[in-house]
Amino acid sequence: MPIGNELKDKGLAHFRAGRFEEAIAAFTQAQQAFMAEGNRAQASECANDRGVAARQAARFEEAEAAFSEARKLCEELGDPKAQGQVVGNLGALAESRNQNDAAVAFYKEAIGLFNAAGETGLAGETWRALSRLRMKQGQWFAALGAYDAGLESVKHPTPTQRWLRRLMKTSRRLMGG
Repeated sequence: MPIGNELKDKGLAHFRAGRFEEAIAAFTQAQQAFMAEGNRAQASECANDRGVAARQAARFEEAEAAFSEARKLCEELGDPKAQGQVVGNLGALAESRNQNDAAVAFYKEAIGLFNAAGETGLAGETWRALSRLRMKQGQWFAALGAYDAGLESVKHPTPTQRWLRRLMKTSRRLMGG
């Protein structure tokens, strides 16, 4: 196994154990190893993972820098799914900083990227994140609209999700939509 993979696995183990500082260090080393190997896709993933670990450690500036590196690599690679993941994480970071307008913009951008990549499941998850944010803001109708859009994007809904879809469809009809 190449050294980049070993370091990445080490970072994931640290992250899962809640050792965010160690995870950040391992992901940084893994990113450098992957760049040395010429594997920019894995390097971008490690930068994204580093950003997630830094956000969990409340090291917001470091998280933003890591996400910026990951986003640049993803854009160069032309990978809209990976870009969507990074942009969604930027949304979560903005939400952590109580920068709600920026979070909304990032979440909407991520949804567009996921849809462009054909990743409707990830788009649906991001719609639900946007709905939760709108609920925290007290924007109930916007929250319902985002949740409804998220439900509609699920390809294989659970029985509960199918029931909620019918409920949302009925409420739209009753409101004249």
